[in-house]
Amino acid sequence: MPIAGIDKLSLLDYEDQVSCVLFIRECNFRCPFCHNGESVLSSSNSIDFEEILEFLKTRTGLIDAVVFSGGEPTLEEDLEVKIRKVKQLGFLIKLDTNGTRPEVLEKLLKEGLIDYVAMDIKNSPSLYAETCGVKSINLGHIKRSIDLIIKQAPDYEFRTTLVKEFHEHMDIESYLSLIRGAKRLFLQKFVDSKGCIKKGLHEIDIKEADKLRSNLAKEIPEVHLRGY
Repeated sequence: MPIAGIDKLSLLDYEDQVSCVLFIRECNFRCPFCHNGESVLSSSNSIDFEEILEFLKTRTGLIDAVVFSGGEPTLEEDLEVKIRKVKQLGFLIKLDTNGTRPEVLEKLLKEGLIDYVAMDIKNSPSLYAETCGVKSINLGHIKRSIDLIIKQAPDYEFRTTLVKEFHEHMDIESYLSLIRGAKRLFLQKFVDSKGCIKKGLHEIDIKEADKLRSNLAKEIPEVHLRGY
């Protein structure tokens, strides 16, 4: 499965670490607000993994971590092999995931291959599929991944990108039913860009975002706004 792109230097994708980000092309969602839509929907411009490894060898001591992002990295058939090769170079590993393949996540955690997991929580259960741009979704897989992360990940975050068309009237109690027990949540500002799958979506303003943050912080120890 091709790697669609690489961000050779990031100070944003792995908190307190200097990282390099690898973008896996394939994804099983079509989130309308996805800012990587052009990569997900395209089949061009792939990068050979051996070329990436050679680049990373030149960055040992200069960056701390490598982020496997997407698309959805757990769809990569040889993801474990790729992560092992990168980890052998001495880098920390962060995985960005939508949580749809808990069996892959569980194996990676069991093997001690991931140092940090970031999982997107798209919405409350009744709006989950619509927010993901798909007809249906196995929420059992989503819940299983959340449980694995809370109980087994060395460190982690959950995150939700706030889009007015999907989150303006969020059912907070229903949303919390998915991640109750989590320690950290980021509410991310949506930024419209040419890469988005659907055009014309809108951000939630900072006052509404902070109100939502305050309500969620009643049950989640760390709730932060990101990008505001």
